[in-house]
This record gives sequence, C-alpha cells and structure tokens, in this order.
Amino acid sequence: MKNTRAGFTIVEVLVAVMVLTIGLLGLVTTAGLVTRMIGQGQRYTEASALANERFEVLRAQGCPAAATGAETRGAYNISWRVAGLAGGKGRALEVIVRSPTTRGTRTDSFSTVHFCP
Repeated sequence: MKNTRAGFTIVEVLVAVMVLTIGLLGLVTTAGLVTRMIGQGQRYTEASALANERFEVLRAQGCPAAATGAETRGAYNISWRVAGLAGGKGRALEVIVRSPTTRGTRTDSFSTVHFCP
C-alpha cells in the first residue's frame, strides 16, 4: 500500500514564511536606499548647474570685473572666489554650493581656470 500525504506540514509553512519575510525586508531596505540616492543625485545635479551658471557669469564679466561674492537661490547658498594667477594671465575660479539634506548640509566645491585675453 502506498502512503500518500497531501499538503504541507506547519514547519514547512513557517520556514517558507520566514524566507519570504527576509526577502521582502531586503527589498524594502533597498527601496529606501535607492530613494535616498536619487535625492542626492538630484541635489548634486542642481548644485552642478548652479556652479556652471556662476562660472559663465564670471567669464562673461571679464577678468578685471570678476570679483568674489555670494548669493542664495532657493535652498542653495552659492559662494564664489576669484583669485589671480601668477603672471596675471588669468583667474582661478572656485564656486562652493551648499544644499540642505535630511542629515544637515552638503557642500560641493567646483573650480576652474579662466584665462584672460
């Protein structure tokens, strides 16, 4: 005679539920991390665009008129520094963008050199 049994034991069901729970917790944790990383990427992109815009304004002003300064755009604090290069042939430009985060403030620094004609 054949001994057949239909269904699962309670132990098998509990093990399956635990494996599923651990997998779902991993997915939830990953989703939170990805959301935070997307937010950081958006802030860095905005900071980069603001710094690029400030570089263009400083270049358009020309070497004699370019000066150190600061401004606020929405939640972003932008400061820039202009320093002469040795020999007077150009200017070193540095733009610092501070942006708020959930954990405080993020500071991004961008720099370039503008050679004067």
